[in-house]
Formats: sequence, structure tokens, C-alpha cells
Amino acid sequence: MAADIGHKLNGVDFDAAFTSDMLRAVQTAELILEAGGKSGVPIEKDARLREWCLGCMEAENNAVFIKNVSDWLGGAVSFTELNQRLPDVADAIYEHDMTGMAEPFRAIESRLKSVFADIVQSHGIEENTNILVVTHAFAIKTIFHLFAPEQLSKVVKVKNASVSRLVFENRIFSLEPDIQL
Repeated sequence: MAADIGHKLNGVDFDAAFTSDMLRAVQTAELILEAGGKSGVPIEKDARLREWCLGCMEAENNAVFIKNVSDWLGGAVSFTELNQRLPDVADAIYEHDMTGMAEPFRAIESRLKSVFADIVQSHGIEENTNILVVTHAFAIKTIFHLFAPEQLSKVVKVKNASVSRLVFENRIFSLEPDIQL
């Protein structure tokens, strides 16, 4: 899937690439860049692009995850509603985590906002600057929540190897979800 995306993005000249420091994200970025003929673009790994740490809910199957989080939020919460309530979801996981590893939403928000602010600052984003960013599903949903909350309802489930476009123009971010290449 990553190589296919790289082939489809062949005409895009990436000025930089950023990934979570997790191996699967780095490998995905490498495959995209290689397949698109851009393997010379350096990849910067940044822990701030990591997936949410779900603590005791890590690797839990979806049905159990949805039921537990729904119960923690007062019961009978649909998957769609969970998407709309990301801060509440993260905070409920944080409050019920027994491992001490889960993050409150404020921490997730802070690290994701800061990485994009640093990308803009370090690359002096100008018109037609293209930066590849590879991260994970909950992080992507959070990026929508932060920069284009009106688009979040269109992101029911983040599919593996989906492509969204984050645009920085006039000092404002906007998002285009799940672009069909």
C-alpha cells in the first residue's frame, strides 16, 4: 500500500519527510519516498508524532475498547460519537489507566501542535513546499480535531495508508481528508 501511494505521489517533490519514531511509520515513509523516486529526501523521526498511548487499553480488540470507553463516558456512546469526543476519550482512558502510561488529551494536543509548529518554523514553509508526514490513526484523528474539526465527521475510520492533505496558508492550517490518488 505504501509503495502504491509513492507511485501515485510520483509528481510531488517532497522538501522533507517526518515520521513517528516507530519502525512501521519510518518504513512506510521509506517505501513511499522510494516508490515515488524520492529516496534522497531525509526522514526526520519525531516521537511527538507517535500514536496515542492507550495504557491498559493498548492492543485491546475494538469491541472491548469501544464498550469500555463508552461505559467510562456514561454508556451507549457510538463509534461516531467517540470520534467527535476525542478529548473526552483520551481523558477517560487516562483516568482509568492502571499502567500510568496513557496521556491526557492536553498532552497529546500539545505534542502534535508543537511538531507542526516546529515543521513550519524549521522549513520556512513557502508556497509549494511539500512535506510528507507519516503517523498513526488516533494521531491523524487528533490532527483533524485540532486543525479542521469540521472535517472530523468525514473521518469515520482512518484506513491504513490513507492520504490526507494538511495545508498551511496565511498562517492557518486546513485539512483535506482521505484524498483519492
